[in-house]
Amino acid sequence: MKKGFWKQNVRQALLLGLLLVGSLWLVSCEDDYIYNDEEPTWLGSSIYDYLVEQDRFSIYLQLIDDVGYGEVLKHTGSKTLFVADDDAFSRFFADNQWGVSRYEDLSLTQKKLILNYGMVDNAYLMQTFANYNDGALLEGRAFRRATALSPYDSVSFENGSVFPNTRWWEGLKNKGAFLLKDYTSKPMVYFLDRPMRNVGISNNDFKLFTGSERQDGDAHIFGNRIIERDVVCKNGYVNVLSEVLLPPHNMAEYLRENNSTSLFSSLLERFSVPLYVGDFQEEYRQINPGFNDSLFVKEYFASLGGISQFPDNGNAVPENLLLPFNPGWNAYRSEFTAMQGDMAAMLVPNDAAMESFLNDTDEGRVLRDYFGDWDGVPDHIVMKFLQRHMRTSFINSVPSRFDRMTDSNNDDLPIELSHIDKSYMAVNGLVYETNTVYPPSDYISVYAPVLFGGNSTTRIFDWIVSKLDYTFYLNSLQSEYSFFVPTDAFFEGYIDPVASIHKEGSIMQKGAIKYRYNETFANVEAVVYKWDPETNTVGDSLRTISYSSPREVNEQNDFILNRLWDLLENHIVVGPLPTDSEYVLTKGGTLLRVRNPDSPNMTVQGMGNAERGEEVGVSHIFEQANGKTYLIDRPLQSPLNSAYSVLSTRPEFSVFFDLMSGFTDDLQMFVLRPNNVGIDQNLRFVNSFHYTLYVPTNAALNQAIMNGVVQPWESGMDYPGVVGINDMPEETAEDIENKEAAIEHLERFLRYHFQDYALTVGGTRVPALYQTSTIKTDDAVSLFGTRKNKYYKLRVSGSGNDLTIETENGDTARVLTDGGSSNLVTRDYIFNVDFTNGNPNFFLTITGSGSANAPNYNTSRIVTSSTLVIHQIDKVLTFGGVDGGE
Repeated sequence: MKKGFWKQNVRQALLLGLLLVGSLWLVSCEDDYIYNDEEPTWLGSSIYDYLVEQDRFSIYLQLIDDVGYGEVLKHTGSKTLFVADDDAFSRFFADNQWGVSRYEDLSLTQKKLILNYGMVDNAYLMQTFANYNDGALLEGRAFRRATALSPYDSVSFENGSVFPNTRWWEGLKNKGAFLLKDYTSKPMVYFLDRPMRNVGISNNDFKLFTGSERQDGDAHIFGNRIIERDVVCKNGYVNVLSEVLLPPHNMAEYLRENNSTSLFSSLLERFSVPLYVGDFQEEYRQINPGFNDSLFVKEYFASLGGISQFPDNGNAVPENLLLPFNPGWNAYRSEFTAMQGDMAAMLVPNDAAMESFLNDTDEGRVLRDYFGDWDGVPDHIVMKFLQRHMRTSFINSVPSRFDRMTDSNNDDLPIELSHIDKSYMAVNGLVYETNTVYPPSDYISVYAPVLFGGNSTTRIFDWIVSKLDYTFYLNSLQSEYSFFVPTDAFFEGYIDPVASIHKEGSIMQKGAIKYRYNETFANVEAVVYKWDPETNTVGDSLRTISYSSPREVNEQNDFILNRLWDLLENHIVVGPLPTDSEYVLTKGGTLLRVRNPDSPNMTVQGMGNAERGEEVGVSHIFEQANGKTYLIDRPLQSPLNSAYSVLSTRPEFSVFFDLMSGFTDDLQMFVLRPNNVGIDQNLRFVNSFHYTLYVPTNAALNQAIMNGVVQPWESGMDYPGVVGINDMPEETAEDIENKEAAIEHLERFLRYHFQDYALTVGGTRVPALYQTSTIKTDDAVSLFGTRKNKYYKLRVSGSGNDLTIETENGDTARVLTDGGSSNLVTRDYIFNVDFTNGNPNFFLTITGSGSANAPNYNTSRIVTSSTLVIHQIDKVLTFGGVDGGE
């Protein structure tokens, strides 16, 4: 901050020449005046002499003399003065905020405040007050202008008892301090026809935020009407006000002194800080030679007009601890508008509304249950509340725009005229005192319990949500969510999918990850443990992958964020939990099984938990504005079984698996190729979605083969008289064509058993039509009217405990719910595995062992995945058209 940069540049020339060409006075900048050193003899009185001649400004003249400004206003200069007559002073002494009942009781400081605040350096007609320069002349856009008031005119001694209970003020609490409230002077705020018209501020708006009536053509300083304007004097202009003009507070000062906004003010003051600036103190001593104390400047941690570094160590203040703007900044200006063109605004709930929110609303009671009262709410959570109520544009916050008001997150602000108990026009913005709290979405959404518990019980998930920028998603009040949140104490034993890859020739050491919150660095780290899948036991810790240096490219950081992204996606359910289904799909595309939803004995399972026989308990349910948040006692584990592993290891699927496995080259159904490497082999034709596979029994498939529906790959004793595809002759072109047709037909037959969307027995009741993975290639009429080059469909019906599948040719099959061969949920991952010389180059094990060419384990990433639910059915599914098509 530069020494003395707030000083006013007072010129001693009157723009008399411009008076002769009135149209030139429509601009707001001043030209050099030719009478700098001598007065014209024909112009008339000076400002001072004019006031004497009127014989109704005796008190104001006494004030000028007492301040020692008489000589200035008697001679050539360039001033615009706003004065009050003796009648106005009589009304002032009868009732004023200073408690002064006669002129003799005014202090010199108070006299300076009245005189200097009503004085503008340079001569302006009121119509030119509407214009200002901001790189170019902006006409009819000005609402504020600097006055002759010095920032030092408002220095006062503050008792330490009023200082906030923060470390920044701790050293001054016992002794108090002299404070410079702001290093910029207080501007005046005025309302003229043209600027109001240009930005759409109505006379009704004006009345609401000033309490004064206004007619078209009126001019006001704040709510103080100018009853005589543009009186021409040889050294400037005089404007007569209806009442005495006192310098209002800035927004921070007003809130601090207003008895009904003490709670909101106390939250705001947490982010204030006293700064000792030697230049300011020295300059103040030159003005006030008897001053021998220390002078502090009051600042705020803020993005606009404040400080963004901690004064004790110079470190950057975290963004979540910065106010949108400094509420004590007199010369407030936004990023896009100069000081003259706009100011700020604040919606400030009164103390009664603040208390009622905590005690009488469901959302507020959650806050109270965590923190007790407003004093107990942590700074970063308080900041979200303040940001919601602080607005960077007064123009966009006037009553006629209430129906369009949104906050910085583009969430609606549902303010109504009935919410406003009173308003205060400060020098840097408008304060609406409301009888209503406008809680941020963070306080009422499904994210709220995570945010509130971020100091103790849910720090890991709070960190994840913030780092991955999911707050906007979870705070959306236009959507509904069911959000499952593992508490920190139980955040362990999550099996890492990458660490379960089978390495060629051996099996990697499988690993589980325990995520923990690092208090020192305020971030999350992953501790990797041995995991035995046979006994489902977690052994010794092997390594720690830490999150550090977030501004740099960092493989360890990316590893943690990648794994937690996958985990978070599969703890979010879009919509409420169904009451007619045990299964629900997550945002990440996997399935959860929920029993006894929203009851005291509610449990939930990820399908990986189900694979290991784990039930996940629900310790608390929060009902929020956009859904419910469930605190759970361990993470929900996604499936670790791939479709390949289930189909290849379960004997009841052996015939279907053999048929799928016989394809070669580009027709392979199970693949291990670049950009398609997962836990083992992946299905070739599924892609980042969720699907259902209906697997006929071995007997049904064998019967279909014997009936000539399809051909097996091999001839043999199991299929007497049937020629396998691999045994078909290839001697002629016709032979080759027949063989290729048999392969294509088998592929299309198998793919008809795959459908889009994951369906479960015990899931949502249907019927509905679903696309399969087989494309119709003819124009034959089918049951569901599928057209050529579109995917054949299946109609699936279910009452909740069964599923029946109807095919395009009118045949039906039934899911077999006995025997444990239904509702088998699998997940095909795709990892970022490189290939070397055509072979997959798998990652090193979690212990760091493996091929010398293998990349480090912490460079592994989950790229995407797809979910597949497998059901055994009693019959094969065929798609031949009802009129004899294929």
